[in-house]
Amino acid sequence: MKSRLIFWLAAAVLVLAQFQDHRWKVQEVFDWDGGGYYGYLPDYFLYGGPGRADSLNQLLLASRPGQPHPMGRMGMHRLPNGKVLIKYPLGVALGQLPWFAGAHLYARWHGDPPNGYSRPYQQAVMVAGLVYAIIGLWVLRKLLRRYFPDHVVAWTLGAIALGTNLLGYATYEAAISHAALFMWQAALLYCTARWYESPRRRWAAGMGLFLGLAVLCRHSEAVYALIPLTWGLGAGRRPAVLGRYLDQLLMAGGVAAAVLSLQFFHWHAVSGHWVADGYQGEFFDFRHPHIIEGLFSFRKGWLLYTPLMAPALLGTGWLRRWVPGALAPVLVLLPVLLWVTFSWQQWWYGGGFSARPLISVYPLLALPLAALLASAATRGGLVWVVLRTLLVAGIVLNLWQTWQWNGGIIESENETRALYFQRFFWRKFPEAPRRW
Repeated sequence: MKSRLIFWLAAAVLVLAQFQDHRWKVQEVFDWDGGGYYGYLPDYFLYGGPGRADSLNQLLLASRPGQPHPMGRMGMHRLPNGKVLIKYPLGVALGQLPWFAGAHLYARWHGDPPNGYSRPYQQAVMVAGLVYAIIGLWVLRKLLRRYFPDHVVAWTLGAIALGTNLLGYATYEAAISHAALFMWQAALLYCTARWYESPRRRWAAGMGLFLGLAVLCRHSEAVYALIPLTWGLGAGRRPAVLGRYLDQLLMAGGVAAAVLSLQFFHWHAVSGHWVADGYQGEFFDFRHPHIIEGLFSFRKGWLLYTPLMAPALLGTGWLRRWVPGALAPVLVLLPVLLWVTFSWQQWWYGGGFSARPLISVYPLLALPLAALLASAATRGGLVWVVLRTLLVAGIVLNLWQTWQWNGGIIESENETRALYFQRFFWRKFPEAPRRW
């Protein structure tokens, strides 16, 4: 089938992109957000328990006296009790745990330092993100195949995998949260759709589990609870389904709460309080969201750097015909998500490519994109040809710009209109080294 071929082609491109980059140095993988998300694992399993997340700092200080690794870059703060609090939630580390265990065994057997930061750990963390993105694409394909013809699924899958900034965060930046979040959100969407088709406990448990894991990766992912809450809103059968299977919904909530409780237990172990604020000096300003800049600016505009999401948004108008249950989640979640995302004080979210927090919504937006493509394919003719041409152009542009961003040609934080057009055809940066 075409969609299966595209899935394996996309997976091959992701693998090649990550392994040709050879980003296997400790201060490349375990730096900034990547080090912060990961810090729980050596903290708990190698260095004496919670509150020792500065272990990388201590290792580097021992090897290079006077030059420790700045903990602040990894989102770590020393508390008055002497322990170290990581501002990032522990969900990414939980997903990396099997890979960490495998890397630790490999390091011990092959003579690498079993310190949590040597080469096997670096490779394991990067490959974990890569594999999670590929699994997310597989789940997304399964979902799309329930509603759309195979050739439409193939085009949609190719656009999401290769035509969006998911590509960069499944490869060059696989150590941070977004590849895992893409997988969790694809799984949440799949379980939601299956539960409303045939309410069973396994699908309800899946909704609670995957929503809980997503929120455990980034707390703002809590807004994705709107997907199961609004799926099929407006359909006559929906209130009866909710009333009849309320026990399953309560079970889903219980599963999500059990997953999230891990964070509260960690906070208590480190700080003595059930809730600890690691985001000191960072906050949401909901009265002054930067939605226009977040969507269109040259600094980090989502639709500027990921233009294939524009036809996905346009496809909402055709969604009722193909996946009526998904119409309300798109219409309700998207405005809330944009408002919350771009109300963050640092609305551009530091170094990165395009609006990285929105990668989580790509499984949902794949549905209206597929609806638009399916409607065009049904009509055929020039519209179908033009739309496929636009998809190919968007994929080529994304491949080019992702490669430029990885090479430092596109500024990760301070891109401007002038720099963008001045460097648009650059193949390499003439003087400076790679962006890290």
